[in-house]
Amino acid sequence: MTRRTATRTTLVTLGLLSLAACVVNLSFTMDKPGILLVSDTGQTSLAEKAIPVTLGDYSAITDHKDSIKSLDLDYADITITAVDPTNKTTTVTGTVTLRKQLTDPPANDIPVGNPGTTVSVAVGQKLHLAGTPALDAFLLAQLQTAGSFYVIINGTIDRAPANITVDVNLQASMGYDAGLF
Repeated sequence: MTRRTATRTTLVTLGLLSLAACVVNLSFTMDKPGILLVSDTGQTSLAEKAIPVTLGDYSAITDHKDSIKSLDLDYADITITAVDPTNKTTTVTGTVTLRKQLTDPPANDIPVGNPGTTVSVAVGQKLHLAGTPALDAFLLAQLQTAGSFYVIINGTIDRAPANITVDVNLQASMGYDAGLF
């Protein structure tokens, strides 16, 4: 009888300890709509676009900030949402990177997906870029320090001028300590 009670007590204790150390995973979206990508007449490159992202703007982050154990970029989708009638370009070849501060040199940027991906210019066209461990480490470091970063878009075009509107959607996930006990 004593062994049975001791075994039950041990199992219950282990169960409660596993709940106390429970890490919950939560996915959320950091959407940046209406980003205008343009070039000057006669130019074959887009004007660099720096899109600020403040992690504190997202309730998923602020609700769990003190208990976040991991922050990962699952993927980034860039979708063409509008093409201005003045647009003459039919393809864009570009890069998407993350940068800590605008004043940082581009050599320190962390690439998102494969650089040099070409996309046809048409409403609804989407570029899907997968996350990497380097991006995950970058996001967690930014969360623990500045709390913000920039998405940088650069590209070349086949004809000028370019006048395209895109939606930049960063899909992220985080693991946080639920602290049930």
